[in-house]
Amino acid sequence: MTDSKKVKIDADVCTGCSICIDECPTGALEMENGVSVLARPGDCTLCGNCEDVCPVSAITIE
Repeated sequence: MTDSKKVKIDADVCTGCSICIDECPTGALEMENGVSVLARPGDCTLCGNCEDVCPVSAITIE
């Protein structure tokens, strides 16, 4: 069910490259304390762009 899916960002793995932020079509992601965070979860459409572009696989859609 789509409603139960969410974006999970592993702060221990994230390198702060901000590629995901640049690729997010809704601007739901932001940089905070050197790592990417889902700052506006209500704006996230679960499109998967962030997960696809993360070079260190720190982002998963669960």
